[in-house]
Amino acid sequence: MIAPALAPEILLRQIYLNVRDFAIFTIDTHSLVTSWNLGAELIFGYPPEEIIGQSMERLFTGDDQVDAEHLLEMQTADRWDRAGDYRWHIRKDGSLFWADGVLTPIRDDRGQSIGYLKILRDITERKLAQDEIRRLATIDVLTGLANRAAFDTRRSEMVSLAERTGQLLLLLMIDLDQFKEVNDMLGHQAGDLLLRLTAQRIRAASRESDFIARLGGDEFALLQLDAPSPADGGMLAEKLLAELARPFLLDEREVRISASIGIAVCPVDADSPDSLLNKADLALYHAKNAGRNCYHFYTEALDMIAHRKNAHHAELKRLMRQSSFMLAYQPIVNLDGNAVAMEALLRLPGELGRQPIEYTIGLAREAGQLPELGKWIVRQVCAQMRRWLDVGLGGVRVCVNAGAHELQDPGFLAQLQAALADHDLTPDMMEIELTERDAIELERSGSNVIDQLRQLGYRVALDDFGTGYSSLSYLRTLRVTTIKLDKSFLHGVPGNADANAVVRTVVQLAQDLRLNVIAEGVESQDQAAFLNNAGCAAFQGFLYSKPLSADDATCWLREHLAP
Repeated sequence: MIAPALAPEILLRQIYLNVRDFAIFTIDTHSLVTSWNLGAELIFGYPPEEIIGQSMERLFTGDDQVDAEHLLEMQTADRWDRAGDYRWHIRKDGSLFWADGVLTPIRDDRGQSIGYLKILRDITERKLAQDEIRRLATIDVLTGLANRAAFDTRRSEMVSLAERTGQLLLLLMIDLDQFKEVNDMLGHQAGDLLLRLTAQRIRAASRESDFIARLGGDEFALLQLDAPSPADGGMLAEKLLAELARPFLLDEREVRISASIGIAVCPVDADSPDSLLNKADLALYHAKNAGRNCYHFYTEALDMIAHRKNAHHAELKRLMRQSSFMLAYQPIVNLDGNAVAMEALLRLPGELGRQPIEYTIGLAREAGQLPELGKWIVRQVCAQMRRWLDVGLGGVRVCVNAGAHELQDPGFLAQLQAALADHDLTPDMMEIELTERDAIELERSGSNVIDQLRQLGYRVALDDFGTGYSSLSYLRTLRVTTIKLDKSFLHGVPGNADANAVVRTVVQLAQDLRLNVIAEGVESQDQAAFLNNAGCAAFQGFLYSKPLSADDATCWLREHLAP
């Protein structure tokens, strides 16, 4: 049996009396409220006797009243048969809520509007949640500054505004110089605190209208519109450098850092958002290479440097394809001058060969070629070790430099083992050298590759020991076999008592930890004698030999292998 349909007037009465989640009301053509349901009373706070006969205008915010939004809404409904209502409304008690609603005209038989029906609901919670999501999408949660996405958007807007108005736009790229060291020494929580404090100092040193963002890691950016002159970028940079040079207090420990800043100016240096960013990046790169704790403006000369670097990238790729590298071998000896080991050193031809090897390694890392380069070196070293064994020059291990990126490559150990096996060699014939910074990076990342190397029988050495940021604190946890005392320790040895005391202390510490010590950069017999008396038993430097080609190294070994 089908229930009888409710009469329209009964249905309408039920809606007005019982619907609580939606405000449903009508207005006449003068915007006066003519009916008011229970939901409207609950949402707006007005009982029917206080609102019927009153203008719908009072339900709108003050700004919308000034703009006569209630009348514009009625006009839109007349034209399009509906008008959306997505805005803030005001309750009787003065509080605001966000509405999602629609206004539709009530027409007579001739199609003329004789009133309007409005239905809306309170979706404030959803609106605030959406606003928060949008805010978080543009905010760096750690520092409260704008994030990279917001920076990209604002950069484009400000470049367009600068072009239209003729104003100068400054872009400062700011990079912290010692952030990684702080992270390594004090941990990530201290690093996060340093970033938050840095953000506060940058904000304090800049104008209220400046736009500041954290782009990621320890890199920040500042956009300043309407600068009086490009030179103002330099004055702001000096102010920022001074602020960031003041000591930070992290977990009751005073820490000092510095910063590098690159500056580009629109439209002087660039007239597009991407070009402005690229040129500020070039200036920042130059500031870091110039010794850090400084700022540099973009110049055309930097473009020439960038083109040169691009050419070096292309040259490195060509050399990689053609395997046009060479290895040199520098002897490591005992006090008698007999060979203890040989360190394999990469050498390149042409223009790249005239650059510091650290520069080439940096190029390979940027291009993602470092693992491939490391594997080539290992294969060449193994082949050379086999040749020496075949002519009776055995018993000398070869030291190979490796970085954290290589050692973290899942296939590195397997390929190292395979290269040794292919030439019938054993792990004890090879020593893996890595810098303190790389060793600490491995430790921080939770990698156990050093333990794996030791378990397989390889020796592991800390290269350039003493140039890292936290050498002594890590010596007891890193399972290395050898430390290579950096040549900087030998400045003043043996004539300077303080320098002598430092060397004796470090060598004694290594001996207490059962570590071998190799002194690098030995240039005089007096230095060698002092080091030997201090307990150092192995030496490397021009006093004994410069790096040698494979053929020359073979001849040298014939004369310097212990009987």
